[in-house]
Amino acid sequence: MFIRSVLPRIAGILIIQLATMSGALAAPELTLAEAERLALEHAPWLAHHRTNVDAAAERAVYEGRLPDPQLVVGALNVPVDTYKFNQEDMTMTMVGIRQSFPPGDTLKLKEQRAEKELTREQVRVDMERRNLLRQVRQTWIELYFQQQSLNTLEELRRLARKQLEAAEARYRAAQEMQQTVLKARQALARVHEREPMLRAQASRLQAQLARWVGEAAYQPLPSELPSLPVVSETFDHTRHPEWLAAQYGLEQARIEVEMARQEYKPGWMFDLSYGFRRPMPDGTERPDMVTAMVTLDVPIFREKRQDRRLAEKQAMETGAHYEIEDKRRELEVMYRSMRAEFEALVEREKIFVQELLPATRRESQVTVAGFARDQAENREALMKAFDTELEYTRLRADRAKAQAELLYLTGEPQP
Repeated sequence: MFIRSVLPRIAGILIIQLATMSGALAAPELTLAEAERLALEHAPWLAHHRTNVDAAAERAVYEGRLPDPQLVVGALNVPVDTYKFNQEDMTMTMVGIRQSFPPGDTLKLKEQRAEKELTREQVRVDMERRNLLRQVRQTWIELYFQQQSLNTLEELRRLARKQLEAAEARYRAAQEMQQTVLKARQALARVHEREPMLRAQASRLQAQLARWVGEAAYQPLPSELPSLPVVSETFDHTRHPEWLAAQYGLEQARIEVEMARQEYKPGWMFDLSYGFRRPMPDGTERPDMVTAMVTLDVPIFREKRQDRRLAEKQAMETGAHYEIEDKRRELEVMYRSMRAEFEALVEREKIFVQELLPATRRESQVTVAGFARDQAENREALMKAFDTELEYTRLRADRAKAQAELLYLTGEPQP
């Protein structure tokens, strides 16, 4: 008696331990949050834009500095008949330094342009971060739907196979027509036919996800669709990184126009050199000489050079204005259309949850309970229930993808 009472308890403990071990040994799941983290840490394209920021930061340091001075070394007025340095009074060896100065406020404007470029690259990093999250989310959600579709397809296959076996058994017992068996076989073949494309689409999505998260893309996904951050009810295009990048591009174009205007002013160069002279043949010392010169640019051919360059930069500034306006319209159209689609999907989801799903589930329960007139009606009711569940999964996935698109436009909510 003691053994009989203890054995079930031991068996239960062993079953629990085996279940725990099998769960621990199971492959880890790739959650959406983990996919986002891996993508933000390891995606090469985002890292590329971060290095662009580093490069722009370095450029902002040196753009406003004067050009490096030049060292000038040479020999002056060497007689070509003897090539002697002490023969002529004008012969000397010289060492000097030369420094050029760009015209007007060119250096200051270059520094401002580099700072705008740095800010623009920082905004582009934010833009690529949003874009990366959008792509990872949409790909992960679509992969989730494909895997859920395969699970539903497996349930459909199991149901279709059972109904085919039942129809064949009734046909052998002369209780069913051959046409019913043929329809059941056709239903099973339809289920088989859908599987290859679903698996191919899942593999394609895994490969695409692996671009951002590596081999983790081939891990199984959770059985539940996660919740994304809540989307803001308002949209301000002036806070979107795409519009900000265009705005900083306009500010750069304005600086380029000012730099073109500076070219109407002369740039200049300063030379300072020291000449060493050798003693005369009789030993008399000659004094060394110092030379200082200023060289000025003479921008007199303005019609063919400065005017054309200024016109070029002004045209680019005008183009930047059009780009900003086009970006504003594009972002507002994207938000309005995506907001309308998202709200429609939310309403459809409510209808599914409150009306359609309960009705189809109830229909299948009533049919299975024996109220169906024949097996064909039973099969049709069960198939309808599975198809409705699959359509509901498709709807939830589409709603989540639209939500990811809106989060790209409005930005993540601040904690």
